[in-house]
Amino acid sequence: MPTHVRRHLRSEAVALVTAARLHPSALAARRARPALFSLLTALALLASLLVRPAPALAAASPCDGEPEHPAAHPVAPASASAGLSDPFAYNPDAIDRQAVLGEVVQVVSEQAADLGVDACYREKPALIATRVDFLSPFEFVTVSLFDQDPARRDALLDQYASDPHGAIKALGDAYPSTRAQAVMATYAYYDLESGRLRVNAAKVPPADVRRVLVHEFWHAMPLARTWTAADGRTLRASGFWLQERSASRRTWVPLEDQHGLPYASYLLDEAMATTMENRYAGPSKFPRPELEEVQGFLGRLMGVAGTSAVMGDYLHSQPYDIGALAEAHRASFPELEPSAGP
Repeated sequence: MPTHVRRHLRSEAVALVTAARLHPSALAARRARPALFSLLTALALLASLLVRPAPALAAASPCDGEPEHPAAHPVAPASASAGLSDPFAYNPDAIDRQAVLGEVVQVVSEQAADLGVDACYREKPALIATRVDFLSPFEFVTVSLFDQDPARRDALLDQYASDPHGAIKALGDAYPSTRAQAVMATYAYYDLESGRLRVNAAKVPPADVRRVLVHEFWHAMPLARTWTAADGRTLRASGFWLQERSASRRTWVPLEDQHGLPYASYLLDEAMATTMENRYAGPSKFPRPELEEVQGFLGRLMGVAGTSAVMGDYLHSQPYDIGALAEAHRASFPELEPSAGP
């Protein structure tokens, strides 16, 4: 299972996104905005990117990293899901994908501009949109459960395109299972390994898909980086989220210790994406106190240290710098425990 899916499950992001519904006043405000020209511009930019060859996309942006496993299996034709029963039933026409992606690109680009981030990151949403996969339930659960077994994953996906019923049977013990049910309850996630954003298109309600994508776009916005720590461990950061290379060197696992950080890294990362989601769509109907506290911390830190400093640390994947920034303004955060260096 991808580490970003595990992060979502661990931090209860599944419950957060599943419970999220578009705030009526926010939705009305969005519909009332006279932004037709901006939306058409975003759609035109998105369309131009969609027809470019992949190598040109990879080289087009200095704030766009090179994923470890960039190859993506082609999405199956919509006809593959015809006649399947729940939970594998799927209506691909429920979402106008190009229109949705065009609006999300516009929203995230405007948010980036309002935050005063580098121009490169203001343009990055259009690039992210070219790497969004709207997947059927079978494809979503398969790529999530078998990311560490690419041969079996791809064999199942190939079979699904021509023999969907046989592919479902071939899942074997993987479905039904507790893990599979948890994955299938997820609306979407950004997969750092492939650099792709995967949407469980049958699960996310059409009314919520923009909100969900704004959240995941912000997980995809940072430029991930990898380095070797003083103790020899290989570490990776994406936004504020920290991972370390496992002993087998086959997988990345979330970094458990909090040294040098005011909060757990996955909470800091989730709080940033949730803040942007809420700025667009309003707060969730089901608040999470532990996340609200971290969001409050980030907002206060922006107030005392400057928005550009906090967003710069996030987009350049410098979680320890955010810890140092909080230490430098400790008088503004008396509730925080003193944090040791990383």
